[in-house]
Amino acid sequence: MYFMIIGELRGLETRQQRAQVEERLTEILKKVNEEYGGVIASNFTMTIGNEFQGLLHRGDKIMEIIDLLRFHMEGVELLFGIGAGDIETRITKLSIGVDGPAYWNAREALLNIHEDNDYGNLMIRIGAEENVSLLRMMNETLRLCGYMESRWRDTQREMVHQSVLLHGHDLSVKQIDLARELGLSSQALNQRIQSSGYYSYVRARREISQLLEAEWGNGNRS
Repeated sequence: MYFMIIGELRGLETRQQRAQVEERLTEILKKVNEEYGGVIASNFTMTIGNEFQGLLHRGDKIMEIIDLLRFHMEGVELLFGIGAGDIETRITKLSIGVDGPAYWNAREALLNIHEDNDYGNLMIRIGAEENVSLLRMMNETLRLCGYMESRWRDTQREMVHQSVLLHGHDLSVKQIDLARELGLSSQALNQRIQSSGYYSYVRARREISQLLEAEWGNGNRS
């Protein structure tokens, strides 16, 4: 099975604004394609209108990739539909034209966000055809993560974003080293980590990625 990610840019009111954002996003997608080539089956690319997509053959880095895209594009609203399933078309370097259950499930997941955006807190949703209970748990966890983000102060949000941009979802970095990288005192960093729920937030997202791989990844590929 594969994992399709469809992203949607929101709130771009003018053609000039859209062009600037798409140019910026194209550069970030290029970096993601290079850095995560080991898990990508078909590269992330802009598609129609305000959308972009990519196809992964492993699920254990899905949430890290999505968070890097979101945090690099800070200030731009992004929605993501993730679909697990088979692909029925030939897989090429670019993900344009990909079709099959993974694509259909990602498309449906993205549409479901529009139908149930939970006051703007729901930004990512997962779709699949099996294990409905596990799927519901993962989607509710993503909803909870969205609520956590909505409660962050600017200083907390900046700390989380910078930490993820520097180290992805790796929590093994020592706080003293991270504080130095962020230009903060150890005390200030510790306060922001505790008040934001940073470790719980990242662990939850890592667990979702690991569950996706365990349930629909290599070991369960048809």
